[in-house]
Amino acid sequence: MASFLRRHLNFILGILISAGAVYLSLNKVDFRLLWESFQTANYSFLLPAVLFQFFCFFFKGAAWRFLLLPAKKGIRLASTISVLIIGLMVNNLFPAKMGELARAYLIGEKEKLPKSLCLSTIMVEHLLDILVLLIFLLLLMPLVSLPPWLKTSGMMLGFLALGMIVFLFWVMRREEKFLGWINRRSARFPERFKDKIQGVLRNMVQGMRVVTGRYIFYAYGSLLVMWCTVFLVCYLVMAAFGLFLPVYAPIMVIIFVAFGKVIPSSPGGIGTLHYLIIVVLMAFGINKEVALGCAILMHGFGFVTEVATGLVLLFFSDFSLAKITRRNEQSL
Repeated sequence: MASFLRRHLNFILGILISAGAVYLSLNKVDFRLLWESFQTANYSFLLPAVLFQFFCFFFKGAAWRFLLLPAKKGIRLASTISVLIIGLMVNNLFPAKMGELARAYLIGEKEKLPKSLCLSTIMVEHLLDILVLLIFLLLLMPLVSLPPWLKTSGMMLGFLALGMIVFLFWVMRREEKFLGWINRRSARFPERFKDKIQGVLRNMVQGMRVVTGRYIFYAYGSLLVMWCTVFLVCYLVMAAFGLFLPVYAPIMVIIFVAFGKVIPSSPGGIGTLHYLIIVVLMAFGINKEVALGCAILMHGFGFVTEVATGLVLLFFSDFSLAKITRRNEQSL
């Protein structure tokens, strides 16, 4: 029993957090008003939202390609976009952010790159994501009256990402010394593990070299455009519920939805993402029933587009869900 809990601790914790968030989201909700909000919604706004969602995939895939270019020239944009979407699908269907491992495994197979190197570029990408959102958060925070715990947690996460980027830049400027330090520390491991550990760490360092070159600025610019497009998608989903709020409202919603994905949760972020959307929308004076309806639609829209597109791409690839989930953790 104890070994089972240790192996699945993150999954169990995520389920408990999601269950608590679902309770908070549904607590004191008038389900008649919730149903009415769905009946009166104008779903035609979702048609352009689908188009802009594909633009999001394009710019996100382009940013990841820039992060991979220092490791291998000629990375195909089609590869990074398709693998990205499949990874988003896996994150929606499986726990423990397995989609990030799936991305590293698939792009490594497609482009003949070490999986650990690919995983390190995904880590850098997420740090850049948070830095983009931190800028918007700092600019818009004075305009919105959010609960103090939400403001504090958002600021802490943003500045933590900034600190990580600065640390990586410092380390990469001293790469040889850092690799020497790794080799000295790993020398204590048994021979059968030492070479593997050193190889994985060297590959991860190679993937992080991008923080010292020009490609990181190209990636940052692509992510900035991508997030602006995500804000537009959010605005269109909110408009479907008749929520024509100030332009910074969907930006604040997306910022805390993105930050909320760091929290352990059930697959797809069920509960946690809904609760965060409700909290932000209620700060703009929206009643809880409409806020919950919008949260359900927003989550469902993202889930369906990512999973459906991912399944189509997976169907035309040489991989399967069973193969990805069985091998991605072993191949790093």
